[in-house]
Parts: sequence; structure tokens; C-alpha cells
Amino acid sequence: MSKAFDSVNHKTLIFKLQDVGTSSHTVQWFRSYLSNRKQVVRIHSTLSEPLPVTSGVPQGSIPGPLLFSIHTNDLSSIPQKCSTQSYVDDTKLITSFQLKDNLDAITDLKDLFKIGEWCSNNVLLLNPGKTKLTIFCSRQMRAKLQFHSLPFMKTDTAKDLGVILDSNLTYDEHVIKTASSCMSRLGQINRVKHVFDKRTLLMIINSLVFSKLFYCSNVWANTSKCNINKLQAVQNFACRIVSGARKYDHITPIRKELNWLPVADQLYYRSATMAFKCMTGHAPEYLSSKFLKRAEVSGRSTRNSQLLNIPLFKTASGQRTFYYRIVNVWNSLDYSLKLCNSVSVFKNRRRTKLLKEL
Repeated sequence: MSKAFDSVNHKTLIFKLQDVGTSSHTVQWFRSYLSNRKQVVRIHSTLSEPLPVTSGVPQGSIPGPLLFSIHTNDLSSIPQKCSTQSYVDDTKLITSFQLKDNLDAITDLKDLFKIGEWCSNNVLLLNPGKTKLTIFCSRQMRAKLQFHSLPFMKTDTAKDLGVILDSNLTYDEHVIKTASSCMSRLGQINRVKHVFDKRTLLMIINSLVFSKLFYCSNVWANTSKCNINKLQAVQNFACRIVSGARKYDHITPIRKELNWLPVADQLYYRSATMAFKCMTGHAPEYLSSKFLKRAEVSGRSTRNSQLLNIPLFKTASGQRTFYYRIVNVWNSLDYSLKLCNSVSVFKNRRRTKLLKEL
């Protein structure tokens, strides 16, 4: 949406606050919070005349995203064929279909026009330039699809909450952009590394580089070995910055000294942690509910009945999914690790064992 937070109509928002069951005193508080606001423009030391703000929620405020979410709370009920997923002002329409039904899928996408009508009724403006269509399928299926004359942009890649999704879910574009961004940051850190002690340097690299390098890794961890090597090059550069090693010095001893897991092991460690959270109730319900134990499927108690049921994915793309990876990671864990009484204990034991195996 265009200027979504700035376009929230105060009268409509107050009505929706009442509609979701907010008490009269709370509604009155929010009415007072939103009213009598003014805005000015500053150019150097000169200020414009103040003008009243009659719409929008204060950006940067704690209740701002909550108020916008309440304002768009009924958006999910508008589509008739597609399902929706929303994160504040970022909304996705999702539909799945077989190849033979691709023309019917185009009809399903008319839900977008219902969304546009809803936006108009709620004084919000849908932005066609930011509205994109991405089809996730194999390359063979893509050649047979017939998607023509659509009123919005069709693209092979789309950025969703910081992750670049490509139509084949290889995450090539995401890894390339991430590695490039991290290398750029490391280059800047390298130029000023003499200013910091080792402890501060590690803190800077962890907060500015590794937080980006492994962001949402459980989504793209099954990417190709070639992509993993690109990310490993980023970690190797970071090792040389911290240790002062030269370009052709062997990096493995330095990484061991820093207690850093290689990228492939780090991805496995993060997936193992997510598997433990899913199986012990520490993950959101929409994730943990996806997994079934073999006993729940067969109805019999056997030696392996407590292992997770492995999904029957024959294609390579199916075996790259989060679901398939987490099942295999959990089933491969030692039984003693599965009995850990907290996430922190599990993480400590799993990481210690991986470091010993280097």
C-alpha cells in the first residue's frame, strides 16, 4: 500500500476499535491520543505554519503498528478464493493449483480487485508498482503455464520480510545479495579495525554482519553447496579481520580458535535448535503442528515410533523444504539431546559437540 501508516482514517479506526470490543475508556484514550496533532516542515532554521494531522498513526510509536493492524483486521475476510498472510502493511495473497487448472487460478487472482475495493472503502491506496505476482514451480512446469494479460507485474523474484524468494526456491538471489552486502560491511570494518580491540571487533562483526548473514536461515538453509561456499567466504574474511591473518593463511585453525562453526554447521545447528523448539512447544503453533510422530501415523508402538514421520517428497524441490529438513535433523539427533529440559541447555550441548567434531 502507498503511505499505509499515513493514510489511516481516524474515524474509521475509532469505529474498528469499538468493533473489536475495546472498552469505552480505552477508545476515548485513543481518540485523545490521535487528535489535535500538528505537523510542520523545517528548512534549515525556518518552520512552516503548523497544519492539523487528520489521518495516520504516529510512526515510530509503540501503538502505531498495533493500531494499523486493528485497522486492517478485517482484510483477511475479503478474498473468496485465495488465503492471506499479513505482517502489518505487508499482505500476500496465496493460491495453489495444478498445472491443468492454471486458467482457473487466474480467476482466483481476481480477489486482488476485491482487496482494491476494500482499500478504497477504507481510504487506503493500493500501490500497483509494489504489487507483484510470483509463481513457485519447477522450470518444466513454468514453460507450460499460461499467465497473460495480468494487470500487475509478474516477476521471478520477490522480497518478503527481508528474504528474496525466487520462483524455483533456490535462494540464489538472496545469497548473492546477502554475501555482497556482508562483504561490503566487512570491508568498512577492515579499514578501521586498528581502532578496536578484539572483543569489540567481535561484537561489531556479530551485530552488523553475522546477524544479516544468518537472517531467516531456517527458510533458505537447504540452498545449494555453491551458495553455502559464497557465505563461507564471508565468514573467512571475518576470521582474517579479527585475527589479522594474511590472505593465503589457512583459516581452519583461526576459526577453531574463535569457536566459530563453519557456515554449513552453523546452518545445521540453527535448524536443530528450531527442530527442538518445534518438538518441545517453544515454537509457534503453526510450525509445531506440522510434524507428526510415526506412532501417530501407524498407530503402533515400535522402536522408532517416537521419530518424526518423513514426508514422501520425490522431487528435489520438495526435499529442500523447511518441513523435510527439520524432520531429518530431528530424527538424526542423539536421544540424550532430545531430553534436554530447556532450549539453552540443548543449544549449549549441541554447539559443544559440533565444535569438538571440527
